[in-house]
Amino acid sequence: MVSDTDMMEEIDARLAAVADTQFILIQRYREQIEAAADVETLTAVAEPLDRSARSIRLTYALRVKLRKDVRALARDEERIAEAQAERRARERDDRIRHRVETLTWREADWEDDDELSAEFDRALEYEDLDPVFATLTLEQQAERIIKRLDLKPEPYPHQRAGEPPPHDTT
Repeated sequence: MVSDTDMMEEIDARLAAVADTQFILIQRYREQIEAAADVETLTAVAEPLDRSARSIRLTYALRVKLRKDVRALARDEERIAEAQAERRARERDDRIRHRVETLTWREADWEDDDELSAEFDRALEYEDLDPVFATLTLEQQAERIIKRLDLKPEPYPHQRAGEPPPHDTT
């Protein structure tokens, strides 16, 4: 599928070719004007020259508008990509927060403790500095945050000693 930017750049390239052709035509009209010996020849060449000059001006104006549209489209695409990246980051942070809260709900009062919430945010920011952190599973990320906050994870209610915790799909 062709992107809007690619399509606009293709149109611009074709308009440039049209403008080149129009410019060659204008140069030929100019040569005819210079070679004209009488008023009738000048009059005959003046009208098509005027139309060609108008056409090339419109072509250049269209190219300028098209280039502005391409830049605006690129800015819009960049803003959309940034917004999506921010949304994904928030969702990831929310999943980690939920996992940490779930594992430490008996030890920490997450709803009323603003200081603990701020500590969580700082711990997550610190862990995000480590590129390895992003490659860890949700459980491993939660474990690192819990350890950094010096909290104790609670075992799953249905977990028996020595069994791994069930997979969390959040």
